[in-house]
Amino acid sequence: MANTIIANTGTNYSLYYNVINYFKTIMSNHPSLAAANFGDAVKFDETEFPAYPLASIVILESDFGTNITNYKVQLIVADKVKNKNNESSPTTNAQTIPFYGVDDTIDIWANTLSIVNDLTSYTQRGLQGFDIPDDIVCIPFAERFDNGLAGWSATFTLTAHNDRNRCLFNLYP
Repeated sequence: MANTIIANTGTNYSLYYNVINYFKTIMSNHPSLAAANFGDAVKFDETEFPAYPLASIVILESDFGTNITNYKVQLIVADKVKNKNNESSPTTNAQTIPFYGVDDTIDIWANTLSIVNDLTSYTQRGLQGFDIPDDIVCIPFAERFDNGLAGWSATFTLTAHNDRNRCLFNLYP
């Protein structure tokens, strides 16, 4: 069952849990993604998922501005590389897929980059609680992880409005 996106009213988007929940929701609702994950990019391939493609969100760091909270976010979208069988000419062994290769890495790069674009575009334009003020840097990968995944890693700054209210607790006795 797909998660629903909660209306903007009354949601404090600067909270860490809300950032993670937001990305879990949009990744789970994306029609091309079979799995959504959160965690350290180093541990991205420790568990083999039952279905691909998958997306994972990692919060790398955070900083507070006057009325904002900035999160440095890494979004990884990956799929399992599959060999292309019986797609070559039997006499010349020439590949019929574009450019090169005996697997679907190029197709995976095309599809996963499109998913990254969907997720970041929706975040930029579909929600008033967040902004992506800078460029989104996307880097393709293949064989980065030990379980045969290829895809894109996108890094960007996610800005959330933060009222920065004074502390509600009396910390000085």
